[in-house]
Amino acid sequence: MDLDIKDRVAIVTGGSKGIGLASAAELGRAGVKILLAARGEQDLDNAVKRLRADGVDVAGHVADAAKAEDVDGIHEAAVAAFGRVDIAVCAAGGGHGPLRSFSWQQWVEHFELNVLSGVALAMRCIPEMRERGWGRIVFVGSTSGREADQRWAAYGAAKAALIHAAKSLALGYSKDGVLVNCVLPGLTRTEGVLAGYQAQADRLGVTTDDVERRMLELQPIAMGRPGESAEVADAIAFMCSERASWIAGTSLLVDGGTIRVTP
Repeated sequence: MDLDIKDRVAIVTGGSKGIGLASAAELGRAGVKILLAARGEQDLDNAVKRLRADGVDVAGHVADAAKAEDVDGIHEAAVAAFGRVDIAVCAAGGGHGPLRSFSWQQWVEHFELNVLSGVALAMRCIPEMRERGWGRIVFVGSTSGREADQRWAAYGAAKAALIHAAKSLALGYSKDGVLVNCVLPGLTRTEGVLAGYQAQADRLGVTTDDVERRMLELQPIAMGRPGESAEVADAIAFMCSERASWIAGTSLLVDGGTIRVTP
């Protein structure tokens, strides 16, 4: 399918690994120019080199999307490199935050990383998108925002807030051609998830396969397996495209059938 977004310009936060990097690669294959933003300089440099080797027109910018003072810099870096911003993929996020270890600061940090990082960048990009009458903003949420679980209460609550924010933005700006949506991945084999497997396996004296099997027992997936970053990235790229021209304010589950309840 031709996504019809060749020569558009996208910011991808959380872009050095996982779903962010996979999304940048998929958009790059569609001819989109990419400003890749991430906190870790070495990982970001490696990601930029990898994308350039695949022929993607990409620039990197070291920044923490969860810090208010860094958001303007991310936008300015994209404009400096490519002249404008048409697309924002807000993939910065993460955490867990079990309810039993509640702390005020932990919840604040989860909301800054998982909600404010995306909303702040969206609000920075939307004015110019409105002027041109075209824009796409995709928040990377989680199935945790749809189903509560005390094991990652802070993370899930933040992702639920992100879903609400996407709907609010869509109601405010869709008429101007700026379409805002969420993609909600289920359990996905990102670097962060695999590192979590390893930490749990080391703690329990089992294999990472054992850990994943236990995860699937606790939260079954209809397809019987976790997803891959590239599978989520395909959905994100579609949401950024001309093919998604009448989709706004939705939350697309990309979870292999994890969520059982009809929306």
